[in-house]
This record gives sequence, structure tokens and C-alpha cells, in this order.
Amino acid sequence: MEHQLPIVMPYEKEQTMKRTTPTNKFSVSMRLLHWIMAALIIGLLALGLYMAALPMESTDKFALYHWHRAFGVLAFILVLIRLVVRVRSQIPEMPSSLPLHARIAAKTAQYTLYGFMLSIPVVGYIASSAVPDFPGVPPLHSIWFFGTELPLFPIEKDYNTTKFMITIHKYLAYGMIGVLFAHIAGALKHRFFERPENDVLGKMI
Repeated sequence: MEHQLPIVMPYEKEQTMKRTTPTNKFSVSMRLLHWIMAALIIGLLALGLYMAALPMESTDKFALYHWHRAFGVLAFILVLIRLVVRVRSQIPEMPSSLPLHARIAAKTAQYTLYGFMLSIPVVGYIASSAVPDFPGVPPLHSIWFFGTELPLFPIEKDYNTTKFMITIHKYLAYGMIGVLFAHIAGALKHRFFERPENDVLGKMI
């Protein structure tokens, strides 16, 4: 019996080539999500630091909290979308010219940032859900999300819980700021102070 060669349909052949052909850049959707989220997260961190410095009697403090929560929920939704897109996309390889320690540091920073992007909004949502009613402070019964009211987590209203979760939220944010600085500094170093083949920033622009 003659050996039959498998028939590969054009679409299947195209998909196989996409999976096996190396890519030098992230997909357009990954690049868009990266820069949109970068601007959003930096804005949220700056807003969080500004709000924390405002005195409790400030009339702007609680209005800003509404916007901080809304954009925090948006950031959480976008990171979930980004993870799905990342799984479905072809990820470019790190430059082989980079030293092993630099590749490990870059990957560690990436995964750590994903951990922060997932955990910080969740901790903030828990802190908001536990906020009890205070005299002179507008009661919080839902999370305002650009015209929609999202339900709070079904947990007991307790000041100590809120205080504890806000403390975690704050230190996670400080940790994220530190990793972001390292991430940005590393990308700039590889692009402007090393050989052209070490440029990892070019994969995201």
C-alpha cells in the first residue's frame, strides 16, 4: 500500500505557520493593552498617594475614592483580558544575547507585576466592602463603576478589617512602585546603554 501524505488545508497550514514562526514583537492587542494599562496603573498609583495625603476633612477625598475604585475595577478587568490575550498570542523570546541573570530578573519582574495587578484591586475591593458607616461620611453600599453600581463582597462591616486591608493595599502599592521602577529602568538600560540586540522595549512598541 502506498504511503498517503496528510492533506493540510490552507487555513490549517496558515495556523501552523503562525504557531511555529518566531515573532520579534508582541501582538498589536498585547501592545495596546500594555500601554493603556501602564498609563492607567501609574495614574492609579499617583492618585492613591495623593488621596492618602489629603486630610479626612477634605471635601475632595471621598469623591476621589469613587474614581479610584472605578478605575481600579477597570484595571482588574483589563488585566484579566490581557491574560487571556497573552495565552492566545505568540510571545517573543527574550534576546539570547542577554545574560541569564538579566533574563531571570525580567521574567520575575513581569510575573510579579501581574501578581500586583491582580491582588491590589481585590484587596482594595475587600477593604471597601468592609467599610462601616461613620458619622459625617457618606455610607458605602456599592462600588460606583462609571454609572453602574457593583455589589460589595458579602463580608461583615468592620473597621479593623478595613484598616488591615487598607494597610495591605498600601504596601502592595509601594511594592508595585518599586518593581515598576526596576522594570522601566531595565527596559531603558537594554535599549539605550547596551547592544541593539538586547533591546526588549522594541518588542512592545
